[in-house]
Amino acid sequence: MEYKKPGLIRKITHKLSEKSCIAFGNAWTKPDPKLIVFSSEPDFSDNSRVLFEYMQENGFAEKYKFVWIVNEPEKFAALPYQNTVFVQKNDEYRYLRKEALQYLMQAHYYIGTHIRQNRIRKANSGQTIINLWHGCGFKDTQHMPWNDAFDYVLVPGDVFIETKSRFFGCSKDKILPIGYPRYDLFRKENAAMADFVAQFKHNPDTKLVIWMPTFRKTGKNKYPEENIAYQFPLPVLQSTDELLRLDNLCRKKNLVILVKKHQYQQDFGIDQRSLSNIVLIDNQTFEDHHIQMYEFLPHTDALISDYSSAAIDYLLIDKPIGFTLDDYERYKETRGFVFENPLDYMPGAHIYTFDELAAFIVDIADGNEDTYKSQRAEVRKHTNKYSSDFCKRIIERFELST
Repeated sequence: MEYKKPGLIRKITHKLSEKSCIAFGNAWTKPDPKLIVFSSEPDFSDNSRVLFEYMQENGFAEKYKFVWIVNEPEKFAALPYQNTVFVQKNDEYRYLRKEALQYLMQAHYYIGTHIRQNRIRKANSGQTIINLWHGCGFKDTQHMPWNDAFDYVLVPGDVFIETKSRFFGCSKDKILPIGYPRYDLFRKENAAMADFVAQFKHNPDTKLVIWMPTFRKTGKNKYPEENIAYQFPLPVLQSTDELLRLDNLCRKKNLVILVKKHQYQQDFGIDQRSLSNIVLIDNQTFEDHHIQMYEFLPHTDALISDYSSAAIDYLLIDKPIGFTLDDYERYKETRGFVFENPLDYMPGAHIYTFDELAAFIVDIADGNEDTYKSQRAEVRKHTNKYSSDFCKRIIERFELST
């Protein structure tokens, strides 16, 4: 949708209409005990989608009506889900549409991955807002608190109770260390997976490494780390020549690196045609093949990451992780970290230079000893409280029943 800039009269009219709807709803209507509203970024994805599909597969649609608040409802209208509707989130002026507002007012449970706005229904009105969130990593934030946005937020382990309490500006009793629904995908079979994996391999023995850097540049100058000057759009690498050297090494070692672009990262500006063993992918890559990324991660041989929550998630897969840290000091001065000693929670190769990155690739390709396995197990005790049944645990915590 192409958005328009609203005029003053439009702004006033919308605000009055929204306030009256909210005031009336809070005063005269109770949440519908059989209505659950979902949202996510991107639309119909990540933790919200996984929990929703678990509920669909386990008979909850016999009792509950599900509503998805999305940007493009026409993309999902034909999906074969029971008792489910997809509704438009915003109008052409980026204002919340009346239909979406009404569903958010009526919901018994509102469940999302990026719940940011102040709550619409008053607290203790009978509505429960569950912020599934989208990962616990290492980076701090400078644009909180969100303490009024939800009743509960999920984290994967006890060590994040303190850090996320500060992060969100909320009390610790709102932080539930029960893990993320998407972790259930690590054990889920997908019939399309074999063909999806095969398209990246040159032969059956090709090793796959997924590189998931957090965003550095969004193009919007919105985050403090965007003030860091980088020589090249990928961490550690300083030039196109180094990228080509890395690609050549991967070719010799029969290894492919899949560089997954963060959804907030602006385009890398890298010419894929010059590369044979480094492949640029994004969310659309998975969507086009009807694959969810967390279904795919167990089929990789290692992860390269940095300060992203992907590294914490990958601990449950228990395969080698390389942490790129060339901008560690500058990142610490700008964005900052939630941990006082973040390096203590990075059980893997600490990579500051091209040669160290190359050495990590060689270790994976040659199947060298995994020297960080015991260290990962020790860190995992604190970062990942559970290892299975994540959707089931959420259902039980909130006493949902079919």
